[in-house]
Amino acid sequence: MSAIEQVLREFRNELGSEFLATNVVGMDGLLIATEAAGAPVDVEAGAARFAMVMKLAAKVSERMKLGDVDDNLITTDKVFVLTRFLGDGSYFWGVLVSKEATLGVVRLLMREYADRLWQAIPR
Repeated sequence: MSAIEQVLREFRNELGSEFLATNVVGMDGLLIATEAAGAPVDVEAGAARFAMVMKLAAKVSERMKLGDVDDNLITTDKVFVLTRFLGDGSYFWGVLVSKEATLGVVRLLMREYADRLWQAIPR
């Protein structure tokens, strides 16, 4: 198991039963690493599509002079999807959790693990 896969596995274990999937993606939409527990979506297709979402979020925030994007939340009737940039912004991290998840806890854990993921990305 690679270092990045190990970090994602630890994150999954800490989050618990609300965890559905997580991935680290390059801004080109290519999946770097993933960890899933019965996610209801195709994580590779999601990675590519969310790269477009993250680019758009950063562009809108910049043009409106709102500051740097911390994270992006998409809420559906079935799941929460949180994404955040890693390191220099050339990668992002996506987390898919059930609606039973406590968003504050997910955000807290993502902040705690972000630097470890950035350091583990093979470059």
